[in-house]
Formats: sequence, structure tokens, C-alpha cells
Amino acid sequence: MRRKSVPRRPRVALALRRQPRVRTALVVAVGLVSGVAVAATVQQADDTRAAWGQSTVVVVATRDLAAGEQVDSRNTNLVEHPDPLVPEGALTARPIDGRLAEAVYAGEVVRKERLAGAGLSALAARLPAGTRAVAIPVEPGWAPTLAIGDHVDVLVALPAEASGGGPPGFALATGVVVVDVGDASVTLAVAPDVAPRIAVAFGQGAITLALVGPER
Repeated sequence: MRRKSVPRRPRVALALRRQPRVRTALVVAVGLVSGVAVAATVQQADDTRAAWGQSTVVVVATRDLAAGEQVDSRNTNLVEHPDPLVPEGALTARPIDGRLAEAVYAGEVVRKERLAGAGLSALAARLPAGTRAVAIPVEPGWAPTLAIGDHVDVLVALPAEASGGGPPGFALATGVVVVDVGDASVTLAVAPDVAPRIAVAFGQGAITLALVGPER
């Protein structure tokens, strides 16, 4: 009768069982190698940190933010940046009741120059410095579909008796920015001297808004 073959134990494992000192030495050697590897990784991280220098906590937008939006914990994070990567004027804390005067994009560090004055409404925060907000009544079909941030020309059409022999139509203002869009009106940011002229034009003729396209 043939004897059943018995699987042979690996010679290395058998040798380690018979030589506990050898096994202990191997365990210690593996531990030393692992320790050296960890130490090297930590040292590399420290060297990288040292190369960048100190770091600063800054305010970073978590999504695209439009002018007029309030800067708070719902749309920004506080993130630690190496000092060489921190832009000038970066916010290091969220402002109290602070709104944006300009758009900020996701991942961008929010800077002081993008903020409007404290305590302003969303509409007032969108106004460029030195401008006035003027609402232009519009009826469906009488103006192109506009959005906040678009630029338009303000055109005035005069009746023949009001033109005084001059051109029946002219541009009262060009390239002004749209700061609000409602169901029945569009609000524009215009220069202080243009605001009263628009008010006078309402009484003398019809005002039309022409959307300004990009310059080619």
C-alpha cells in the first residue's frame, strides 16, 4: 500500500521555528527598515514644509460667487496656504456683514479689494465706485434678455417735435453695466451726470437698451 504524501513545510518557515533567535533578528530588521522608511517620509514632509516657509489661513470660495453676495461659512472655507502662495490682500478671516463688489470663482482666495463697503445691500454692493443706480422700465419685446453684469447702451428716441431739427435718436450712455434685472425694469450703474439726463429723457422720448457684445 502506498503511503499518502504529506505536504512538506517550507524549509524557511521550518528553519525559523527551529531558530527563534533568527526569527527575532528578522523581525527586528523588518522593524528597523519600516522605521527608517517612515522617518524618511516624515523628514521629506518637514523639508517640503521648510522649503515653503510659514503658512497662513485664508478665506477660499467653495463655489462661484457673484457680485453682491455675502461672504460667509456657506460659500467659503478657511484653508491653510503656504505664505509664498498667499496673494496680497488675502482675507485671513470672514468679514462681518461683508459683500462682494466683484465676482469670485470657486477655489479662489478672497481678497479685500473684492469686497464692497460694510453694511451695503446686494444692489449697492454691485455698484462700481462713483456710480448711481437708475431703473429703466422695460416691456417684453422692447429690450434684449439681460443679466446682471451685462453691458448696454442707453438709446433715446425723440419725437419729431422734440428733436428740434436734431437727430431723432442718440446714445445717452454707452457701455453701462447692468446691476439688477426685475420683471418690469432693468437697473443700470451710470455716472452721476448721466442719471439726471436719463430722468429728463423719460419725459421727452422713449428709452431703449441695446446689449453690448464683446470686442473682436
